[in-house]
Amino acid sequence: MSTSSDTKTTDEQGIPATMPDTMAASNDEAPEVQVYMIYIDAPAQKIWDAVTTAEFSERFGYGGVTEIDLTPGGAVRDLTTAEMRQMGMGEVAATGTVIEVDPPRRLVMTWSPVWQDEPETTLTYEIKEYPGGASCFTLTHVLTGAPNTAKDVRGGGDAGAGGGGWPWVLSSLKTLLETDRVMPGAGA
Repeated sequence: MSTSSDTKTTDEQGIPATMPDTMAASNDEAPEVQVYMIYIDAPAQKIWDAVTTAEFSERFGYGGVTEIDLTPGGAVRDLTTAEMRQMGMGEVAATGTVIEVDPPRRLVMTWSPVWQDEPETTLTYEIKEYPGGASCFTLTHVLTGAPNTAKDVRGGGDAGAGGGGWPWVLSSLKTLLETDRVMPGAGA
């Protein structure tokens, strides 16, 4: 068994030709804890509003409206778009429950996509604003016991067919907040 300190062959620039075995995930596996961090040229409140209100939520990612009762124990529903419903999905894409709310800095909730028959997972949104108005948005998704959901949200597939995962959602969020434009293929 190799360890993360194992060295693999490198190319002419000294970059490892392969990752250490402990860091590589096969095509069939995805990490149980996925962390995505993105810097957005927007204040924390604007990012908070984007991820918690229908006004913004339908303009990035896959375009469905997100309904959140921002109180501990409150319901979370990600609704589908007309296009998703035409592809055979129902009215709701994912459900959850709010666990912790600290606007505009932190939101913790459960999240369960309706197309997977797996345990609820936990999403944590953390927003840190820096002087000058830019912010760091960190999404942590704990996917223990939900390997199919983990594969879905890690991205790397055809974003137009729903395979972009969290990288797609966050990229389109950044585009929307920094340019006030909907990223091509994103949103409703």
